[in-house]
Amino acid sequence: MSDVVEILRQLVSISSVSGESNRPIAAFAQSLLAQSGWSFEEHSYLDPAGTEKINLIAWPGAKTKQVELALVCHTDTVPYSADWAEATTLTAHEENLNGCGACDVKGFLACILAAATDIDLSRLSKPLVIVLTADEEIGCVGVRHLVDRQAIHPRYAIVGEPTSLRPIRAGKGYCVAEIIAFGSEAHSAFPDKGVSAIYSAAKLIVEIEKIADRLKDLRAEEFSPPFTTINIGEIQGGLAKNIVPPLCKFLLEWRPIAGQDSYLVPNLVREAIGKLSGADPHFRCELNVLRMQEGFSTAEDSLLVRALQSASENFPGSAAFGTEAPWVGRMGAEAVVFGPGSMLSAHSPREFVPRAELVRCVDILKTVIYDLCR
Repeated sequence: MSDVVEILRQLVSISSVSGESNRPIAAFAQSLLAQSGWSFEEHSYLDPAGTEKINLIAWPGAKTKQVELALVCHTDTVPYSADWAEATTLTAHEENLNGCGACDVKGFLACILAAATDIDLSRLSKPLVIVLTADEEIGCVGVRHLVDRQAIHPRYAIVGEPTSLRPIRAGKGYCVAEIIAFGSEAHSAFPDKGVSAIYSAAKLIVEIEKIADRLKDLRAEEFSPPFTTINIGEIQGGLAKNIVPPLCKFLLEWRPIAGQDSYLVPNLVREAIGKLSGADPHFRCELNVLRMQEGFSTAEDSLLVRALQSASENFPGSAAFGTEAPWVGRMGAEAVVFGPGSMLSAHSPREFVPRAELVRCVDILKTVIYDLCR
């Protein structure tokens, strides 16, 4: 079997934060897979900064859009701190392997490459494909390009994320909107000559908190917490301490449970804006949706869910963090999120993946590939 730890070491050594081109990662994957006779198709695009990004699709045989199983993994990482000297050097701490992307998600990518170069292709009768995407960490941008092009149509898909080798068959969505409150400036000694945008924003935030409480009654018990959550994580406004503020902006984030209309939250907020405007002619706010990603849910009796449950010996669960699974679902796949490591250590200098989970993940992937594609 290909040394999955050595593959991970080389992947971690290649910086691939979202602001950089991921071509070096894609090229490394191609160099490994080409040795086993895989063929490739690149779907490239330029990000807003003009940087080239690559979505790579690889087949062990003839290229086909209709595939039985897709192994999907993003190639980018979040930025790492300048004082993390060993960010791109895989280091061992007892049985844990530390480095930027070690679990999110180069650990799973290493497992894909190790499994793909070790399977007996003569035992496969149904099409298998590997899909490596760009820019997942900044909004699942790469996979959206593949959806728009309908590049493949998989029946099943394993989407890589750190889940401690637990099959995740359902996930919440991830949505963001910017809300702008408008006022008019005046000297703070004469506040009645202006309109405070910050006061207006505060009034709406109180209503949003009430909406968040109402959403707790719309439950999906497979999630934790079992309802759509709302957060206001950023707010900006004001010019100076002695000026009535003419503008205030804040970001509204919500994570809808699977099956719930992702537009429910912005619709409720717009309803609240309408009521506040009706009560006060000086109240003005607008809401602009920036990101809209629904949740996903794959049935417990799905062949893929059962195969991963059997191979991993872990019961399926759900996740509250965003993944590419909903987008892969738009290509027709029954999707399950799966991989070594835990999201609890991701996006930090503590990031690590247990060596034992890496090795076990390779065996699990090979088992599932043979189960679904033989």
